[in-house]
Amino acid sequence: MTVETEVVIIGAGPYGLSVAGHLKAGGVSFRIFGSPMRFWRDMPHSMYLKSFAYATSIYTPANYIGFEKYSAEHNLETDEPCAIVDFASYGEYIQKLNIPELEEVDVAAVQARADHFLVTLENGATVTARNVVVATGLKAFWRLPRELEGLPPSLVSHTSAHNSVDHFRDKTVFVIGAGQSALQACALLHEAGSRVELFVRGGSIRFSNRMKQNRSLFERIRNPRGKLGVGLKTWIIATFPFIVFYVPDRWRVPFVKSYLGPNVAWWLRERVTDKFPIHLNTAVEAARDESGALEVRLRNRVTGAVDVRQCDHLISGTGFEIDIDRLDFLAPDLRAKIARIERSVRLDRHFQSSVRGLYFVGTASAMSFGPLFRFVSGAEYTSKVILAHLRHVARRGSARLAAAAAPSAPLTTRDQLQTQRSE
Repeated sequence: MTVETEVVIIGAGPYGLSVAGHLKAGGVSFRIFGSPMRFWRDMPHSMYLKSFAYATSIYTPANYIGFEKYSAEHNLETDEPCAIVDFASYGEYIQKLNIPELEEVDVAAVQARADHFLVTLENGATVTARNVVVATGLKAFWRLPRELEGLPPSLVSHTSAHNSVDHFRDKTVFVIGAGQSALQACALLHEAGSRVELFVRGGSIRFSNRMKQNRSLFERIRNPRGKLGVGLKTWIIATFPFIVFYVPDRWRVPFVKSYLGPNVAWWLRERVTDKFPIHLNTAVEAARDESGALEVRLRNRVTGAVDVRQCDHLISGTGFEIDIDRLDFLAPDLRAKIARIERSVRLDRHFQSSVRGLYFVGTASAMSFGPLFRFVSGAEYTSKVILAHLRHVARRGSARLAAAAAPSAPLTTRDQLQTQRSE
């Protein structure tokens, strides 16, 4: 089978574009499929990034332009909060500038063959590649609590399902969650004219503090600024991104799950405080469709009191959970061969799965590499590692082919005599 390209990249968000940019600069042949910045473009236009502009760039070696520089040149916010619509526009600009090869068609299926992958596109075309990089982002991994599973999307949805909340005007909408997505959804709903209420399992909502712009030398030494924020631990994780990979599972997995957990940006506080009811220590016990409305059974986790309420819709801001089995474009037999950490994928130090030639980047790599890779800022290290590894594999393969093609050395007189005796 003739392999058409060395690498197929599935996904055209920050990680996919960064990997493509590095492969292009490194002379590795690739094809990249997907709609540029789709996940970001599909978010409500009035939402903002939780991360900083300086730490949220697309890392393409040629014509590199960071989001901070792009924002300054377009008179946009250069620190925080940065509008998601501006980041999406930045990504599309970088794609057109540096990765015009992008093919805006989705991948329908990936199947493993003996020494390559067969990639089938939504338009029916097929591509063969020695390597596949899965850079599909978070979209497939949204998580609903078990109590809400099976309910129709007309009554229950995830925050990632909405690029606008205007259709909830004059509706009663419950939101569950304590993180950025839940609180930002509440703010948008309230501002759109919805009757919104927030339900939080815990006893508080954590708001971050605004980072000081002019800090003393002592403060900068004691709490250095990293891509994930201020503090020695965050600085170490961002500056030495390979460290967490070498930590044993029993320590790394709980750390990845808990570090930088539910947290709300400081600039959101004034948009939610005293704007709508917030119910702390309240959990959803059950929910059911009641003649087109949603009946929700709620329990106070402190007093044990139960309340049954109705709403027009419930939005779950309960985050994302990586489950490789939800990537249904990967053939079932291929998924079955992938080693796991819980439901996520186990990767080697090159971001390669247990299936040779199959790589996972972005949030799917966080269980192996740490919380940095839940954020766009992890794309730079990821892209450099994958490029270096693929070039090494290509050189090693070329050396084997050259050795196999070389003529055999002539037989010595002794070898000739031994051959004649054996005959």
